[in-house]
Amino acid sequence: MFYDLNIPVQTASGATQAAQEQLETRKRVELLVHLGYQAVAYNHEITGKLPNNHVNPITKINLPGVNLKQYTRLTLVVDDISQNYGLNTGNPGVSSYDLLAVQPTNEKLFQAACGTFEVDIISLDMSARLPFYLKHSTVGMAVERGIYFELCYGAAIRDADARRNLISNAQSLIRVTRGKNIILSSQAMRAMELRGPYDIVNFGTLLGLNQAVAKDCLSSHCRAVAVHAETRRNTMRAVISVDPVSSLTETEQWKLGNKRKKETTTESKQKKPKESTS
Repeated sequence: MFYDLNIPVQTASGATQAAQEQLETRKRVELLVHLGYQAVAYNHEITGKLPNNHVNPITKINLPGVNLKQYTRLTLVVDDISQNYGLNTGNPGVSSYDLLAVQPTNEKLFQAACGTFEVDIISLDMSARLPFYLKHSTVGMAVERGIYFELCYGAAIRDADARRNLISNAQSLIRVTRGKNIILSSQAMRAMELRGPYDIVNFGTLLGLNQAVAKDCLSSHCRAVAVHAETRRNTMRAVISVDPVSSLTETEQWKLGNKRKKETTTESKQKKPKESTS
């Protein structure tokens, strides 16, 4: 199962622009399906602080008869460490997205993203020269926490300078991660920038990945990102998960203890409608 976890979507102010943007998104998604992808993520990017009343603007596309898994993703470009305070599941704006990514703009924020930020993906602008060196110790913290690094190939198709920077930066990232916890995404603004999964696997080998790992970067690694996101949203710091008492089956009532079990049984009997004698 192949994934593309970065299909950028833009918010449009007017109805005409919104319809045009939706049409362009549909073209990209339909082409991805044709190329053999089975899952996509619509990416909404915000630079700066996340507004308190932020509402997820992404609308998933209705594709009748197409078996396509669709995710919504928020990417926050951070330039201040205080922006970390809003990156938690208690923030309604954040919890409305399936996936959460962060793009740090300096070394201090990159270290914080690897060590403390509660996110699923760390995305770096590989099309430009990185303002800091990638260190194994820093990257290793993110790998241990199950966070994945994203390499996007779309900019390399649009610009030759971006392609040179991407290859150089990607080789540095692959060296310090040893090929672990990397995903390959398109970040394609137009349909013509998309490529088939096996073309991207070949591109991954040019960056320094072996063919099997490059294929994992489009499949099993992306699936792991989705699982990590699900765990992050449904647990407290991925340690404890709480389910309501009503979710327990009759054979699981022992988990409540004898006293609580009797109370629950009594409540259910009181709620049970009496049978009519007529």
